[in-house]
Amino acid sequence: MQENHIFQNLILNHLNEPDNTEIADQVNALREQSLANEQYFQEIKSVWEKAADTAVLSRIDKVQALHHFKSRLKDHIVLKPQKSYQWLSGVAAAAALVIAGVWLYSTSYGVKELVKETHAQVDSILLNDGSKVMLAQNTIVKYPDHFKGKTRDISLEKGKAFFKISKDPEHPFTISIGQSKVSVLGTSFNIKYTDSLIDVSVSTGTVRFTPNKVSKGAILNAGQSVSYNYALNIMTQPDGSNDNSWLTKELHFVDMPLQDVCKELSEYYGVKINLHDTVHTAKKFNANFKESSLNEILNVLKATYNIQVETSGDTVTIKSL
Repeated sequence: MQENHIFQNLILNHLNEPDNTEIADQVNALREQSLANEQYFQEIKSVWEKAADTAVLSRIDKVQALHHFKSRLKDHIVLKPQKSYQWLSGVAAAAALVIAGVWLYSTSYGVKELVKETHAQVDSILLNDGSKVMLAQNTIVKYPDHFKGKTRDISLEKGKAFFKISKDPEHPFTISIGQSKVSVLGTSFNIKYTDSLIDVSVSTGTVRFTPNKVSKGAILNAGQSVSYNYALNIMTQPDGSNDNSWLTKELHFVDMPLQDVCKELSEYYGVKINLHDTVHTAKKFNANFKESSLNEILNVLKATYNIQVETSGDTVTIKSL
């Protein structure tokens, strides 16, 4: 009985992985031992092929697959009253096949949680639905090896990521960020998750941002942004024109006050910028930069404003002349 069970599992594994030569050699060796073994192999193979549509492997429902597999087995069990004992043994074998088949499906195609963590590098993830996630430095994302069920769920544990989501209206895409969530059907957007803030900016399409279970959410369209301070439960709508700059290597300033320009530069270049109160900042700044150094931008600021710039390590000080 134990040998029969081992042979059965070998056959199931062989049918599921026909390119695995090691398993194929073991099965073929057992098939050659006796005519009964060969007949047993052909019976299981026949049921397997006729029940090939019992599971959609990317979204398998084990209960439904089991029910469907049983119904398909019934269709191919021929009742012969004159051989009742053979029929009973066939039912037992069929039941064992169903159990082994569902076990094989669940172990081979169960959802596995994966973790992607970046350090000093920028990286990306291609999800099995075709969606792509670009990760900035020092970012952690958790995601399944394949999506299953009615929704596509992943989580941003920390850092910054740009999402380009494949459209699938029947399976909404949800990103968990702490107690908050972003839900979409198919669009592209950026999320930044820090110790106190969640920033979401939309490039294309529409997303829903849900700050927590009780607070009112926000619908964001292309070009719109939201910044949520979850420590204070405060939501604002900042200028998100440079939220994707870490990815595009471009900076855009449109009628932006100098204070805000300094904040954007500090964030992008990872430096501390001290802007003295004596600097006259009424004039708005308009400029576009692509793959520019910090010094190049500071020189443009000096030409635009009546200021002097001092740099010491990772600290920049801006004063009036």
